[in-house]
Amino acid sequence: MIRIQKELDCFGSKALITIVQKRDNTQVHQIIEKIIVMVEEFENHFSRFKKNSELTQFNINAGKRVKVSEEFKNLLENCVKLYRETGSAFNPFILPSLQKAGYDKSWVNPTIESDEFEDSDVVNIDQLTIGEDWAEIPINTAIDLGGIGKGYMLDKISKFLNGNIENYWISLGGDLICRGKDINGQPWNIAVADAIDDRNVIDSFESSQNKVTAIATSSTFKRRGFKNNKSWNHIINPATLEPVKSKILSATVVSSSGMTSDVMAKSIIINGQDFAEKIKASGTISAYLLQNNDNTIRIEK
Repeated sequence: MIRIQKELDCFGSKALITIVQKRDNTQVHQIIEKIIVMVEEFENHFSRFKKNSELTQFNINAGKRVKVSEEFKNLLENCVKLYRETGSAFNPFILPSLQKAGYDKSWVNPTIESDEFEDSDVVNIDQLTIGEDWAEIPINTAIDLGGIGKGYMLDKISKFLNGNIENYWISLGGDLICRGKDINGQPWNIAVADAIDDRNVIDSFESSQNKVTAIATSSTFKRRGFKNNKSWNHIINPATLEPVKSKILSATVVSSSGMTSDVMAKSIIINGQDFAEKIKASGTISAYLLQNNDNTIRIEK
């Protein structure tokens, strides 16, 4: 078996495409190039840091019915679903609070700013109207799809690969989805880094045999800074409209969906350990690991 890999910059971080198969061939490189195009097209359509993206134009036209692509409609429908499943911990309308806190520039290139919506209103998901080929949000509101973007793309790539590639590992900014076996013919082993010092590994998860395994970690130690002499992190608590204050430093979630793992990891930090136990018991996720600020670690596998 051989390993074919490709690294690229996307979603404000690094992506790694890994495919394991018996031999190298033209087809596998064509598949990798197709994945790269898929990721680039997604960013061009749905990044809030791109002035001409479909998302930016949608926000600029708040208060009007806007014709949307089929993929945008799908994303919005998933926003509604996940808002309800997380008890509103996930809310795409949180963008004004995110900008007000300090996350108003591209993490990779701080010279790139998104349109300013700091003074816009934060509303609940019922204010989003989705039609057959259009959608509308209230005037003076704006949405952000960063909370589900990586997970959505992981699922899209996985669906594209299934049936064509048996063994793969796709990482987008540390969140990943995998299936099959590694180069040694073993299940994929996914290490979990210490929330404070990511050079240290505190535990690991093993991929499910012959099933898709998706793992995402959300942390208050990622994407943070200072604004107006106040510290901020990128996880906004919809109840306070402020960066979350939680004893959970990071949450790692395992499920069969990248989008589910991504959203639920953030929601656990906001909602707490009881919520993690609840969604595991319901079967929404299959495992989780929490790192708390008192140095305790809670693992449910």
